Amino acid sequence: MARGNGETKTRMGGVNLKSGKAKNRTVRKMAVMSADRKVFESIVDGIAKAIKEKPEDVIWFFQVREVMASMDKPMSDDKAWEVIMEDNKSVKLSTTELIEVARVELKKFRRIERKLKKLGVI
Repeated sequence: MARGNGETKTRMGGVNLKSGKAKNRTVRKMAVMSADRKVFESIVDGIAKAIKEKPEDVIWFFQVREVMASMDKPMSDDKAWEVIMEDNKSVKLSTTELIEVARVELKKFRRIERKLKKLGVI
């Protein structure tokens, strides 16, 4: 069915398809998201190469840093218990093994942090 403003709308199976203008907007939005992702990946790759680390370790560093920052914010006891109960994951490691894993991960975190500070990223 034709519309007066130059856009067409088609009915298929009772569902209105988007107008040409709306489709173009969607395609442009997807292209921007794709370009944003490529830019993000290239930034992460560049940082990783500059500090001689893997890109996934650079992303891991920022994720851990965000979690650590969120732990500094005050939280009510009720909210803390709610978070603990939602997580509900069991760990099949001994305390000694957990401490060793934490030690290795903290060492990795501090190493990447030192390199990123030297580079001027953080």
